[in-house]
Amino acid sequence: MSCSKKTDETFAYNFEENAQLNIETREGIYMKFSSITEGVDVVFSYEYNAADDVNTADDEYSEYIRFQIDPSTTEFSFSDDELQDINAVYSESCFCDFSNNGEKNVPPKGTISGKKISETEWDITIDVTFYGDEQKSVSSIFRQKK
Repeated sequence: MSCSKKTDETFAYNFEENAQLNIETREGIYMKFSSITEGVDVVFSYEYNAADDVNTADDEYSEYIRFQIDPSTTEFSFSDDELQDINAVYSESCFCDFSNNGEKNVPPKGTISGKKISETEWDITIDVTFYGDEQKSVSSIFRQKK
């Protein structure tokens, strides 16, 4: 009989109105981080939390993709260089090595598109490569965060 316990992995697809996405960089690492504060835009946030083994130290892992758009927008498609205009950012939270080697410090490439379905839902598709080799694809309904 094993005493091992795991929590299930979770996914969240949300957006916030009257928000602002702030991008943070840290010296010596390529990974960018973000925070959401009060502002004037709509900020979208995808969050993945891996299953956690409570008997294993430091195995926690989460990843985030965030971006922001003008609140008057009802449908959009941003590609390659335009991704910087919407502050598209991918971040990981883990005990990982993000040492800056120059090759990873590149802008994201790909496409993020979306269409407003209702006042509380957006249909969003993300197909972007971050940091030169971190390919991320997400397609889901994003709901207004309460």
